[in-house]
Amino acid sequence: MAKKFYVTTKLFEGGRRLIGILSETDGQYQFEYKVGGKLQEWFLYLDKFPDFKKVYTGEEVEKFIYAFIPRKDGHYASEFLKAANLKEYDVWELLKYVASWQASLNSSPDDIYLYEQLPEGTIVYEELDTV
Repeated sequence: MAKKFYVTTKLFEGGRRLIGILSETDGQYQFEYKVGGKLQEWFLYLDKFPDFKKVYTGEEVEKFIYAFIPRKDGHYASEFLKAANLKEYDVWELLKYVASWQASLNSSPDDIYLYEQLPEGTIVYEELDTV
């Protein structure tokens, strides 16, 4: 079963908008936009994912992930593990840790937020039953 995060952005007027889904299945990461229809005409895409119709995998998605957490051999990896109370490096568990402090601080670089559960009131432009 795939693990997933809802990737959202904060709106100027308050609230959240769903951008896409970050998922992991058997160690393979994927990002897919969920902004659909007319919204694609004016929505500012994420720099790492310039094509709304593409399902991103592999290295492209890893670059996105490592904007949130350090690489296993990177600076601050041991501090992140300690702060997240993890004994071993686990990408998904570290992302969960980042998601929890993003929510508590209501702050994130580039206003991109990760949620395991879609926050109530999040604006969604596309059906999610296929996710």
